Amino acid sequence: MSLSEEINKQYGKRNSKAHLYVNSPYVTAVQAELKKNCVLLLQKYFKDFSNLTVLEIGAGNGSNANMFEAIGFQLKNISFNELLEERIKAIEANYPNNKLYKGDAIRIEIPEKFDVVYQSTVFTSVLNTEDRINLANKMWHLLKPGGVILWYDFIYNNPKNSDVRKVNVQEVKQLFNKSTNSSILKLTLAPPIGRRVGKFYALFNVPFLRSHILAVFQKNAN
Repeated sequence: MSLSEEINKQYGKRNSKAHLYVNSPYVTAVQAELKKNCVLLLQKYFKDFSNLTVLEIGAGNGSNANMFEAIGFQLKNISFNELLEERIKAIEANYPNNKLYKGDAIRIEIPEKFDVVYQSTVFTSVLNTEDRINLANKMWHLLKPGGVILWYDFIYNNPKNSDVRKVNVQEVKQLFNKSTNSSILKLTLAPPIGRRVGKFYALFNVPFLRSHILAVFQKNAN
């Protein structure tokens, strides 16, 4: 099965759980925490975000562009990659003036280089190790010198969901082992707990209950 077929199959199954991802106290808290920490990490590498270019791999409906705008990026500098047809249509409808690269990011031609290449919970849906390595290499290739990979994904398996596979800290470091300057934060209260506690997210959000990492890997400027 190709990566495109695998992703289509997995995200088709997720449609039945779409209600878990709509706005709720938990989702709002996760997004606020992610936005805050993206700023903290990216400020270690860039003084000003306003002229930086971004490519999001597996951009979904494109909504993460709102986060980038909120932290100081210009919308015109944000590009998208997506392979699922219904999500491509959503990006085209919501961001008609932005560049959109359609298809499997490993195989399609993307002629530009970017300051930031971002992925959010994409790699955990890529089950094949070789595909993970190839996708990480493609992301690295798409960086400008001095640019960064911005990474957000979970580090523990879900025993109830065989359609995803964790990417732990050791693996993600290996995927971007050419980087000599990196930062990693553990964040996000684990979803089964977070959805239960809702508005009390902050009270329970302690390190040993967190399930994701936010990471930055910088490419050498030379």
